[in-house]
Amino acid sequence: MNTEFILIGIVIIIVIMIFIFKRNSSNKVPRQIKLDQLELIMNLLTAKKFEGDFFGITSNYIDCIYFVDNKGKINIEFEVMTDDQKPYLDKIKEFAKMNGYQTTMTTYGNKPIYDDLREAPVVKIESNADRKTATELGKRIMLNVFNCNTTMKFEIIP
Repeated sequence: MNTEFILIGIVIIIVIMIFIFKRNSSNKVPRQIKLDQLELIMNLLTAKKFEGDFFGITSNYIDCIYFVDNKGKINIEFEVMTDDQKPYLDKIKEFAKMNGYQTTMTTYGNKPIYDDLREAPVVKIESNADRKTATELGKRIMLNVFNCNTTMKFEIIP
């Protein structure tokens, strides 16, 4: 009789473990994507599947842009943490202006890696976009500002 209870207990534990594994694997955010998969990740952002209200993509840690959910509207941000990123600050501002978007400068208090006593600057493209528009804008930034291509893989930065 005790053997039957032990076997039933083991089966129950195995079923619970399988359920937990399947549930967790279906909610996982991929670590890498191509640009044509960006809208899928944007859907995860608006569904609150990230720890915060943002995620970033990068192919080389220079071209790192962040998509920030602001109550259902998405803005795009670029934080200058390294010397290699400095030239892109003005390029992103110009890109936004040419495409009819306002930009604002801010900071999150992060200390840049380059020799500067100030906090790392962040340019925010005030797109207030829906998922689809933010996706297209992000793709165009990667292609036109950073000269990426559609076959590149981008790491997801949580």
